[in-house]
Amino acid sequence: MDKLHYIFGEIDSDESISKLAEVLKTTSVKGIIQIPQSLGKGIIKKINLDIGVVMRIWNFSLNKPISLQKKAYRYNKDEKFFHIGYLLNTDSVGLNNKEFSKPMRIPHGMNIVFFSGDAEMDFEIDVGAGLHAIDLSISYSWLMQAFSDSDSDSQIQSFIKALNEREYPTMLLESSSPAEYRVVSDIYTAATSDLKSHLHIKAEAFLLVAEFFRKISSRSSKEVLESKVLYYDKMMIAEKMLEENLEGIFPGVDAIAKRVALSESTLKRYFKTVFKRSMYEHYLEIKMEYAKRLMLEKHVTVNEVASILNYEKVSSFIETFKKHHGYSPGQLKRKSA
Repeated sequence: MDKLHYIFGEIDSDESISKLAEVLKTTSVKGIIQIPQSLGKGIIKKINLDIGVVMRIWNFSLNKPISLQKKAYRYNKDEKFFHIGYLLNTDSVGLNNKEFSKPMRIPHGMNIVFFSGDAEMDFEIDVGAGLHAIDLSISYSWLMQAFSDSDSDSQIQSFIKALNEREYPTMLLESSSPAEYRVVSDIYTAATSDLKSHLHIKAEAFLLVAEFFRKISSRSSKEVLESKVLYYDKMMIAEKMLEENLEGIFPGVDAIAKRVALSESTLKRYFKTVFKRSMYEHYLEIKMEYAKRLMLEKHVTVNEVASILNYEKVSSFIETFKKHHGYSPGQLKRKSA
């Protein structure tokens, strides 16, 4: 199936929205793109909330996959823009980056995507479910002004300043609170139906921005500021450690965390973000796939496989294998014979 491609650096200007409309074989009118029936249904809507703040509403499904390919971009050399996307559906959205060895699906629950304007990222949208989300682009200058009202905001300002000055792009996946999700749903409904004024939408959008930066700035600065695209390189090291221990035992979260120089909580959270399951679940999954290969390709007996994989009891291996594959090792051997 043909795939649509939209390549952009920024998506805040009328010109960039017009280019997206061209990719979708239509035109934009006052910042609104109506998806033509030949491609699917829905709308994309751009709203200028303030000088330095732009919001988009994504409410569409297509009969073709589309790749939104963001290139690194700066409005000027001293100032970054920051983008916060709130996804109402994550099933049909994937992420890709030149540092990723394979595309990454966004896991359930991680419905906020945050990245700086100098990041490069491809958003892959599947056929059918489409994209239902809002996203905000906010300038560094606007953020510094917004968080200048009280002494308690000085920590947030320092954090934003560090984000603006860091050498590498920033990208994070987050979970929204129930309250945030309700606000996002309200904005999404209001903006697509025009049931409420832009003033109402603006107030709720600014509330989301304030809550997001308060949340991430309260974390360890090392976790956020030193991460380089979801710690993807460190997650690959963690997976390699699991693969190296398939004929032994699970190496332990503490040992892996020490190897990749992350806290255990950070390691577990980002590992689940990348692989969509816990480290131990992933370890058992690849261990049982390895067991299957041994029996099919090397013609190793069930008892021998259990011994190779360091199971003291063959019955424990058989039980784990059946749980993961839906059939026993003996059934696999008989079928392959």
